[in-house]
Amino acid sequence: MKYLTQFVDSMRFLEKFDKVQKRQGLNYDDVTRRIEGCILDKELQSFLDDRLGIAASGFIQNSPGDLANLCHSVSQQFHDNWMSQEIGNIAPVAITVGNVKYKGKEVYQVSKSSVKRIMAKGFCPNESLEVHVWLTFSNMTVLDLTIVPMLMSKGLASSSDFDGRRYVIWKEGGNSNFEYIPILQHNKFMYVVDKIAGYA
Repeated sequence: MKYLTQFVDSMRFLEKFDKVQKRQGLNYDDVTRRIEGCILDKELQSFLDDRLGIAASGFIQNSPGDLANLCHSVSQQFHDNWMSQEIGNIAPVAITVGNVKYKGKEVYQVSKSSVKRIMAKGFCPNESLEVHVWLTFSNMTVLDLTIVPMLMSKGLASSSDFDGRRYVIWKEGGNSNFEYIPILQHNKFMYVVDKIAGYA
């Protein structure tokens, strides 16, 4: 299934947990068409190509320690910072919860059922959550600030596998060892289930 289709489904899934989202009565066919327009927007892609790597590197450099296993907190902080600036109007970004495959293997065990259980439990900052969180821009470009240190901490990859980069910028159809599988799009997910770590 295409990332775009899964992402729109992940927005629809939020209606199960968020009454405001449900009351909006979004027409998801319209949402899909808007995103398709963003995917074709060469200026937006050029804007992200020029700035995203710099923003990701700067964010990581300002973080005092290892970002492995802090995907909720790190993604939330990057999202909130990005969206508080003019840049957020030009290239909006969304927090995405789901699973990721690396070299064809699932890194986490995540499903709609497991996400439902996490959401039902609510705020459990002392529990380890078996989900992954990343950022999706309006043209479906993914920025993942924590998967590289996490894979390295588990001995599943080394720095040389990523040419020394500590983040992943991914777009469907590119030549990548990653595959991202959105399940829930929720810009306040971290505040529902966890607490901000002292980073960035």
